[in-house]
Amino acid sequence: MDQYSPTSLYSIAEEVTPQDHQILCHGGTTSTLERLPSRLRQSKPPTKNLKKRIEDLAYEVSYLKAEVSWHTESKQALLQFQEKMYQLFHQMEDALVQVNARMQDAEQRYLALWGLTANANSAESVI
Repeated sequence: MDQYSPTSLYSIAEEVTPQDHQILCHGGTTSTLERLPSRLRQSKPPTKNLKKRIEDLAYEVSYLKAEVSWHTESKQALLQFQEKMYQLFHQMEDALVQVNARMQDAEQRYLALWGLTANANSAESVI
């Protein structure tokens, strides 16, 4: 049987967002910042004191929950924005169709005023 030799996984380069930078500037941290190679090298080995370890993990869980909450709220806001943009796009599309129809009606009435008929294939058409 062949012996398995474990190999280390390559590190995932994540981009630090402007929000991560702002949080860092105000003394906070995010999971993205914590996963940076420089941070991982600085991390200290887990403490032998179980109570301290539990406190550290509780702190980590609290800021991860806050980060997840922020991401959830941001996603919801962006989805609402996207929906609003779709609505506005369709309103503009409908308005353009209405304007085009009204322009054609106005052209036909104008030509009728002069006793002319609009030819659909005519290059002289205003629209």
